[in-house]
Amino acid sequence: MRVMVIVKATPDSEAGQLPSAELLSEMGQFNEQLVKAGIMLAQKGCTRLPRRSRQVRRRPKPVTDGPSPPPRN
Repeated sequence: MRVMVIVKATPDSEAGQLPSAELLSEMGQFNEQLVKAGIMLAQKGCTRLPRRSRQVRRRPKPVTDGPSPPPRN
């Protein structure tokens, strides 16, 4: 199993302000749990706002089935 953890940007994070020490500690504990479970493959951050772009799609493409069959319930 692979896990992707995404944290939504806030005005503070976009301004380059670090999270509180308490939040950093909680994130560290969560990451340790992922490592111990053998799930964590990499830990990387995204680039800050000036170096990235946002794509907005006005007309979403239709969703199609991939090469694998859908999971059974």
